Amino acid sequence: MELKDYVDKIKFQLTGGVIKCEIEDNGLEKIVNMAMEEMNRYYNVTDLIQVPASECINLIEYPKIESIVSVHRPAGLSGAGAVSDPAYVSQLQMYNISNSYYSSDMVNRLLNWTTTQQIANTYSTDLDFRYDELNKNLYVNYSQGTPGELVIEYVPKLHDVTEVVTNFWQDILYKLALAHTKIILGRIRTRYTQNNALWADDGATILAEGTAELEALREQLRVSTDLVLPID
Repeated sequence: MELKDYVDKIKFQLTGGVIKCEIEDNGLEKIVNMAMEEMNRYYNVTDLIQVPASECINLIEYPKIESIVSVHRPAGLSGAGAVSDPAYVSQLQMYNISNSYYSSDMVNRLLNWTTTQQIANTYSTDLDFRYDELNKNLYVNYSQGTPGELVIEYVPKLHDVTEVVTNFWQDILYKLALAHTKIILGRIRTRYTQNNALWADDGATILAEGTAELEALREQLRVSTDLVLPID
C-alpha cells in the first residue's frame, strides 16, 4: 500500500466522505509515518542477505538491518568439512562396518546416514555470532572451517510504508495511524468548550476511542512480540 492509500482510508473512516477532516493530508501523512516508527519496535518479519564470510563482517552498507536473528552457511557441510568432528568420525566408522546387505545392516546404514546428515546440518545452522549494533560489526565463530559466504537472517527497519508487504502488518499500521488520528482530532475538538450551541461535537468520544484502541493495539503487539509470531 502507498502512503496515499493509508491517508484515504483514514479520512473515509473518520468523515464518511461527507464532512471535512480538520487535519490536512500532509498532516495525516505525518501521522502514518509516526505510526510506522512506533510499529518498528514490534515488527518481526525477517529478510535474508548473502554476504562474503569472515570472522568480522561490517554491515554498514546494509542500513535496513535492525537486528540479526540467525546466521547460516548457504549449504550444509560436506563430509570433508565435518571429517574432523569425533561424532562424525564415529558414525562414519559404524557406516563402513555395515558392509553386508542383510536387512539389519541396511537399517544401520540408514540410521548412521541420517545421524551424519543431522550433524552436518547442525554445523551449517548453529554458528555462534554477536552483533555490534553501534559499529555495525557482525562477529562470527566458525567451529568447522570458514565458508565462502554466509546467509544472514535479520529484522529490517522500515523506512517507507511501501516496505510493509504483509496483510497483518499493513492492518496494524492502519489501525495504529487511525488511533493516533482519533486522539489528535479529539484534542483539537475539545480545545474549546461550546456554550449555548444547538449541537455538541464528538471530541471527548473520539479521544476516548482513540486512546482505548491505541492501548489495545500496543498490548496486542507486546504479546505478539513475546510469542515471536504475530497474533491475528
